[in-house]
Amino acid sequence: MNRAFEQFSDVKIIECDDFLSALPELAATGNILLITSQSFSQRGLVKQVVDTLGSTRVHVFDQVTPNPEKAHLSSHVTRFMQSKITHVIALGGGSVIDAAKIFCALLSHPTLSLDDLLSVASVENKLNLIAVPTTSGTGAEVTPFATVWQSDIARKYSLYGIRPNVALLDPSLTLSLSVEQTLYPALDALSHALESQWNVNNTEQSSVYAVLAINLVCDNLPLALVDPSDLVARKNLQVAATCAGIAISITKTALAHAMSYPVTLQFGVPHGLACSFTLLSILNTFGSDKLNLSADLAVKVAQLLESLDLPSELERFVDWKTLTSQLNITLDPSRAGNFVVDVEDIKVMDILQGAKA
Repeated sequence: MNRAFEQFSDVKIIECDDFLSALPELAATGNILLITSQSFSQRGLVKQVVDTLGSTRVHVFDQVTPNPEKAHLSSHVTRFMQSKITHVIALGGGSVIDAAKIFCALLSHPTLSLDDLLSVASVENKLNLIAVPTTSGTGAEVTPFATVWQSDIARKYSLYGIRPNVALLDPSLTLSLSVEQTLYPALDALSHALESQWNVNNTEQSSVYAVLAINLVCDNLPLALVDPSDLVARKNLQVAATCAGIAISITKTALAHAMSYPVTLQFGVPHGLACSFTLLSILNTFGSDKLNLSADLAVKVAQLLESLDLPSELERFVDWKTLTSQLNITLDPSRAGNFVVDVEDIKVMDILQGAKA
């Protein structure tokens, strides 16, 4: 086990180079629900999992989409209610793992609706949830959060309380990621780590994980973008995402995430980009001291963000004039309220304008 994970006991974290060989011991008996996306079925990975674990006990749901919709997940879970599921395996990125948490909640509490479960403070999971992340970003493999969306009313919801029992980290699964699939999740991980630092809930423990994650992203993201086959860089980004996930499990996210949700809902900007394009502006606006960053680390972060030219990246989805004139931004107090600066003192438009500079 990576030394960074030794003090984290909430999830069993297993680093390996062949997740398939690890699965049989983790789900030795009982029925299994494999939750994934169609791309993994098309690539044959789903068949490999089924062949490894046995077709008689593996049920498959491969219809997860980015930013999973509340109604879509609720409508599909019913067909598995009578399957006596004891294990849920999530194979995919953050959306897949979030969907798996939702399924665990609904299967654990079959008499409750998803709306019921979203309204309680914490949901108990009665199933064995195994997360196999295929991107390096959300940290959903260790967090107790799951996000679902209702796009017709431009709203996102959070389920709290269900985190995986096991996280299987296999960096080889990330080798085939495109530039965007590498960049955006890594930016999400960087956002998590930074927001955990500039957070009223920051602790000594969260800082250890957050600072490690920041350094790992800054050092390894450029390497992975230049050489996607760099397995060491891929592994380090995976560790960074998991460490950042541990950090926000303690603190939750803050301002950048609060600003990101309407950007994603209104303009379809991918989550990792939506929550990171404001980071440099926030850093420049408030300064490293107030944001609980050392001067050296702040410089390192700024250099990475400047090199990535996120304003130009954002304009692939929405131009700045449309963004600043049409964005209906109401800060989610459950996130913005965690920022080290009082919400009433935050000038959102100034931060957006600063992000373009």
